[in-house]
Amino acid sequence: MMRTKRWLFSICLLAACAAPAALRLASPASGETPIFDPAQLRPGMMGVGRTVFQGVTPEEFQVEILGVLKNGIGPQQDMIVSRLHGKNVERTGVIAGMSGSPVTLDGKIVGAVSYRLGTFEKEAIAGITPLADMLKAADMPRSTVASLAAASLLKEWESPGTVAASSRAVPVPGMAASLVPISTPLVFAGFPESLIREVTPLFQARGLEPVAGGGGQGSGVDYPITPGVAISVPLLRGDLSIAATGTVTHVQGNKVWGFGHPFFGTGSVRYPMARAEVIITYPSLLGSFKIANSTSIMGTLLQDRLTCIEGELGAAPEMLPVTVSLESPSGNRRFSFQVVQDDVLTPILVGLSVQGSLQRILEYSAESTLRAEIRVESEQHPTLSYSLIESDTGGIQSAAAGGVAREVAMLLNVIYGNRFQEVRVKSANIKVTSLPEARMARVSEISISPSQVHSGGELTVRAAVQPYRGEAFLKEFRVRIPADTPKGPLNVLVSSASNLNGLEGGVLQQRFSGSPGVNELIRFVNSLRRDNGLYLQLTRRGLGAVVQGETLPTLPLSVLFTLGSNRFVGEEYPAAELPVLEVMEKTDFVLTGGRRTVIQVR
Repeated sequence: MMRTKRWLFSICLLAACAAPAALRLASPASGETPIFDPAQLRPGMMGVGRTVFQGVTPEEFQVEILGVLKNGIGPQQDMIVSRLHGKNVERTGVIAGMSGSPVTLDGKIVGAVSYRLGTFEKEAIAGITPLADMLKAADMPRSTVASLAAASLLKEWESPGTVAASSRAVPVPGMAASLVPISTPLVFAGFPESLIREVTPLFQARGLEPVAGGGGQGSGVDYPITPGVAISVPLLRGDLSIAATGTVTHVQGNKVWGFGHPFFGTGSVRYPMARAEVIITYPSLLGSFKIANSTSIMGTLLQDRLTCIEGELGAAPEMLPVTVSLESPSGNRRFSFQVVQDDVLTPILVGLSVQGSLQRILEYSAESTLRAEIRVESEQHPTLSYSLIESDTGGIQSAAAGGVAREVAMLLNVIYGNRFQEVRVKSANIKVTSLPEARMARVSEISISPSQVHSGGELTVRAAVQPYRGEAFLKEFRVRIPADTPKGPLNVLVSSASNLNGLEGGVLQQRFSGSPGVNELIRFVNSLRRDNGLYLQLTRRGLGAVVQGETLPTLPLSVLFTLGSNRFVGEEYPAAELPVLEVMEKTDFVLTGGRRTVIQVR
């Protein structure tokens, strides 16, 4: 049973912002291979391309220039259209993973093979991104850019039907087909096939092609970095791994350019760059692709732009250490990962690693219950500490693991997607306890005595809870009405967390949106109700407000009117239902539902 807190998805959207920057055309340094001016290209000219078909050594293929498609990539960014020849490419067509393959003509670099024409093509027709446009990426801003992409990824993962088609296609005049960026193979190692199939549409919409394969790390030949060699971008390394594969286009000093099109298109980034060993180039009419191992780290990817990726050789960026521990009847297991530190990708990558770990090692796909404890440590901020429970009645694939994974991703997005500042997250630890049974229950009835109470008097509330395929049981609350409670009606609600959060969705959004900083956001998450808690809540009608994330009851009318005026927008909200008292009884079940009644305070 998956009940991801949907209201958090709607309020964790990031504001997209980007600073404009003046660009200059980079010139090759002394001794570097000169650049071929696209204006001098003519149909029928023959060039040479280089890419790795197997192993680590680039092989050559021939490139026939067909023409230049004006503004084919963007305003004042032309695309060179070509036909590829040679025994390998004529057998495979344009290959996913050859993005960035350099093309030279008369000893000068033309650009990178980066686009393909349609599917089931009879000839290997490819688009080439001019190198001059790729070199501009090195001059773009290095600051981190906030983006809506993280919230979009999480929303699409939660609701696959919302996945939008890629918008990177370039229409070809007079033809029904379009030139589209060559897909980038995204190799998943150690993940269950069902999970790879689940996320394939999400990544395909962004020009990536998920492939199940190996993910060797830290081994392989440390070959020199030259145009035409394979380049890997490892997003997740460890007991599970995810890595993208492409080709190096150009090397200038310690700077490296590749792909010839975006990776994720997220602008300024800090991803690791690694060497890659191509295991096989798989020919297919639907689309040939390379399967490769990511091997030794060689530097840091710094730019992910419209025309290329660009990075620097040398030290690797800092990654996020993640551990997933599982306790189950058959024993204990522990998995460790390193995940890229990125506002857009980190939350969903950690979520996928959690789901992959749980689905790989759980011994049953029938009824199951998962209890999870999540701790996220960050520098100079409180620890995010959250517990959750997911239960499922079984099926072909248990949904409990996916429910835990999505909530973990959502919690991380609260930190990485905050609107206040960049946060350095030091570690994420997820401890899961697994039981081979469904522990779900519903609140069915409540009884109250007495029906009328005085301020300061005692109230007894009994709730009947009906488990899934089990006998009902009673939970009893004995509480004292606060002495300052005014006379009049008092609402009594016994409820699950999910039901109560649904009733209070607006107030929770106001508290979240009104939080004045990262510390308050984390404390808000830590205070959220738990899914295995049975809650008794007493409320009354009154004058109050939510101010900077805190509920203030019994405010003077003049203050309430001021908060409701246009002078205060975004962090102060009037609130009609005011809490009098709330207590929780912990259970061993994932609870749903609730019951409500009204008593009189005399």
